[in-house]
Amino acid sequence: MDITFHRLAGNLYFASAVRDDGVTVTVPGYDRTGAIPHDLAHFVAEREFGMTRGLWGSVAAGALFTGMAVTAGRQKPHAAERSKRIIKAHAKDIGLAEAVAGVVHDAVERDLALAAVMARLRAHWGALSPDPPPVAGVDAAVAALRREAERWSAVPVDQGMSLTWPFPAEHVPGSHPGRARTGRLPRASRRR
Repeated sequence: MDITFHRLAGNLYFASAVRDDGVTVTVPGYDRTGAIPHDLAHFVAEREFGMTRGLWGSVAAGALFTGMAVTAGRQKPHAAERSKRIIKAHAKDIGLAEAVAGVVHDAVERDLALAAVMARLRAHWGALSPDPPPVAGVDAAVAALRREAERWSAVPVDQGMSLTWPFPAEHVPGSHPGRARTGRLPRASRRR
């Protein structure tokens, strides 16, 4: 999936993503205070930590979050139901990705010391999961976001910065490739 972050006047942005199925979706940018788009922080944090079921992994799989719009291509039948299944199945991971992205974003925006970043990650992660947080990659994720933030700062208004989501879209829960809605194999696949 190719994602372009588009710079607008007034420190605003939006993102467009061309999914592997050929559908292009627009993701509105809601944060207006930071120099770095929050959705760019999501991209970097999720990529660096291998979070395939966060915001961008969910978009790649076909999720459409509130405010998103299809701007090109044709969605598969039952796309709205598929989107709901993805969001439901990925809910915990989306929350964890939000926590990690927020911490990494704040670390770069506020130039926080690594110890402070680790403490914030542990606190946010601990509220969502009993598993230990991915502290081993925090410094690499912060460094990666700093590099992308530098690239972003050079993007002129009405231009964009493109990145490629490195993970394949995950299988959607509740769908069975090759089966009709009835659960039976299509006629051509049945034994004779």
